[in-house]
Amino acid sequence: MSSDNKHKRQIIVKRAHAAHDDEHGGQWKIAYADFVTAMMAFFLVMWLLSSTTEVQKEGIAKFFTSSNSVDMPAGTGMLEGGRSVMTAGASRQESPESAEGGVAQNEDSGAAAREANAQTADGSGAAARDRIERQRLDAMKAEFERQMLTDQGELHSFASSILVEMTPEGLRLQLFDREGAPMFLPASAEPTPRLSRMLGVVGSVLASVPNEVVVAGHTDAQPLGRGSYGNWELSTDRANNSRRVLERSGLLPGRVFRVEGKAASEPLFADQLTDPRNRRIVITVLRSEAVAAARNASAAQSGASSSRR
Repeated sequence: MSSDNKHKRQIIVKRAHAAHDDEHGGQWKIAYADFVTAMMAFFLVMWLLSSTTEVQKEGIAKFFTSSNSVDMPAGTGMLEGGRSVMTAGASRQESPESAEGGVAQNEDSGAAAREANAQTADGSGAAARDRIERQRLDAMKAEFERQMLTDQGELHSFASSILVEMTPEGLRLQLFDREGAPMFLPASAEPTPRLSRMLGVVGSVLASVPNEVVVAGHTDAQPLGRGSYGNWELSTDRANNSRRVLERSGLLPGRVFRVEGKAASEPLFADQLTDPRNRRIVITVLRSEAVAAARNASAAQSGASSSRR
């Protein structure tokens, strides 16, 4: 008996877990984490929308609906000027003592709050519009530079006759003569085909933005020698003819803020007054602030003239 027990084989039983438990035992945690993340993002978006002004919502909507890179606005700063939900909740809490006989005080504070909110909205709206305008002008400058620098650009062959720069007034383009490559016929206001092609491209780009434009004509210091018709008249006529070409190329007439002749009063090269590059057409795409300042100055000057009379 003991011999049989000694030589009896030991049996080991292995129990394997179901494959379902190994593969799916922890996946519900990942799904739950995704759900919580999605809900957090949803409530964050809802809170951001509730804390923006109408002007800021307009800017956001324009950002997603813009089809033109020149017309695309910059970020509108959703959180700027937005009220905190904690602050809003605290403002609604009121003790019984303050509720009695405090109606007038609440009305005064409510009016002050509405006025402050209106001022904040106006300020943030103006800042948003300024950012949009700055981005629009930067995009236009980049487009002109692309046209000049790339081999396929329509302004590539004229790059040596164009100067593009940003100024406090806005974006300024200077189209100037080169030796052997004039923009106008000699002593004439008639544009050459070269200038007409340049203005055609410039006008098509200007048509994509709403900013107002100033067109100025400049001559060199050489006297014209045509009796009473001098460089002042010539520069003005050249500016007007350039304006007409721009309008034929897409620039709306209502967007021309001013057309002026400068003669030789503002040379590009002051130490070389007869340099052909002093003969030029200057096109300035004005910022809104520059337009408002010019109109205010004009109104003040008109008021001063009327008072003197």
